[in-house]
Amino acid sequence: MEPKVSVIVPVYNVEPFLARCLDSIVGQTLREIEIVCVDDGSPDRSIDILNRYAAQDSRIRVISQENRGLGGARNRGFDAATGEYVLYVDSDDWIDPAYCERLYEAARQSGADIACASILKIRPSYSKWTVHYTEPKLVTTVQERFLAAHCPPDFYVMNKLLRREMLLQMGLRFRERVCYEDVEYTMRLLGESESLVTVPDVVYRYVVNGASITKSRQTPKKQQDKYLAHKAFVAYADARGIRIDARFRRITRRTYDRWGLTWLKVKECGDRATYRLFDLIPVWRRRVTDK
Repeated sequence: MEPKVSVIVPVYNVEPFLARCLDSIVGQTLREIEIVCVDDGSPDRSIDILNRYAAQDSRIRVISQENRGLGGARNRGFDAATGEYVLYVDSDDWIDPAYCERLYEAARQSGADIACASILKIRPSYSKWTVHYTEPKLVTTVQERFLAAHCPPDFYVMNKLLRREMLLQMGLRFRERVCYEDVEYTMRLLGESESLVTVPDVVYRYVVNGASITKSRQTPKKQQDKYLAHKAFVAYADARGIRIDARFRRITRRTYDRWGLTWLKVKECGDRATYRLFDLIPVWRRRVTDK
């Protein structure tokens, strides 16, 4: 029997956190799920944990591959998925016990392509709501879908249950070996799907710990990938007539950091670049084409 939901878990170097993530998935109240775990060449003992859980639960499949990054791991998991819907869960995060069931029921009852849950971002010293839904709402226009998903600034894919047939028809894939691959994926998902439903009372817990594929520290490559992804989104929104707030048109081109503090940001808007001290005080402007 086809599973109702394929839960795809990309795994990289998350040995201290992986059991908590897997426990939250195998304990779902919706039992008709498959759990596709893709180990992306972890140097730690994550693969041992995956194999131990797979030996105890036949719904778990473990795939190992050489490192291809988060996008490559998610794509590999999607290729192996057979469920009516797919759900991405990062391997150091965790989900509520009724998470799959509530999202699945909301998608089936509403006929929506996408069902969205709230996100609680958890840091070592505090937690805060990144997305918080208090009532169910079905939206069908492209502008409403972006607003309901809080996009921008949030381009998260992991709090969304997605109809697999829709993804196959769209040919939607994550870019591989880049950071911020969620941006292009989510903008196409929201821009080219038909409908989205918000689901209150279930929460995706997004943990910021610095260890996993998605939460490692900023590097020049990550800065460049973020810049290119943001620039592509602004172009996509303009081409499709999607209204976005002016502040999201200011694209961070580069940051200058010292002693853990970002003291200067270079932001582009159209053909102008502005150098902002502590992201507050503009100190210099120039044309982007200037050398």
